[in-house]
Amino acid sequence: MRWGAMRVTVLSSAAALSSAAVLVAAGVHAPQALARERAEDPCRALGQGKTRYEPGAARHVVFAVAAQYGTTEVAVTECVRAGRSWKTLLTAPGHVGRNGYAEPGAKREGDGRSPTGSYSLTQAFGEGDPGTRLPYRTLREGGDCWGSTIGDRRYNRYYRGTCLPADENLSKIMQDGPYRQGVVINYNRPPDSPVVQGNGSAIFMHVGAGRTAGCVSMERSVLEAVMRTLRPHDRIMMGTSRALFRP
Repeated sequence: MRWGAMRVTVLSSAAALSSAAVLVAAGVHAPQALARERAEDPCRALGQGKTRYEPGAARHVVFAVAAQYGTTEVAVTECVRAGRSWKTLLTAPGHVGRNGYAEPGAKREGDGRSPTGSYSLTQAFGEGDPGTRLPYRTLREGGDCWGSTIGDRRYNRYYRGTCLPADENLSKIMQDGPYRQGVVINYNRPPDSPVVQGNGSAIFMHVGAGRTAGCVSMERSVLEAVMRTLRPHDRIMMGTSRALFRP
């Protein structure tokens, strides 16, 4: 499923956002799920303590919220801390795994589902740094790999060399399009947790306009806007509305 052309509107910035641009990105035919999840107002819920996960020291929190399990369309919302409250910096349509979200703790390698939870964002990669404060790895024409082979010591880690058949060839996927820009979501990996073999690997935010194998995809212009605001230890909270927000 592909989105129609994106329309991006730039609004005036509030002083509390330190002159950061406030973007509202919406598909020409945004899905009903996006409209419903927008009504949840993740940033207000975060400020009111109604999220099931804490933001910790994050200055920015990215939400990827689905209406229900099995749904691949999500509302991507970025919130920025403004004193004791949180303000909406960006909202746009996105997609997750081809089988939607896994319930908390249920994500497994190859299941086509995205993990539910809150994860730190500490590094990025792609064909060229768009101006992020995250440590950035510029991918080469070949030899950049991410382990997805269960039992291999490089499972859910970057490595340089000849990619194993079950591993992700980051260089090739960059050339194909999705990994022209990406942000590592620290699911099943340090600093959030030890790596557990078989619990899932290579979970990223990346460029795309359709469902994924387990990552969060969005239009490149939207992802780069997010990347330019992120700094180490900002977070993503991802899952269904019920899994992320208290009544």
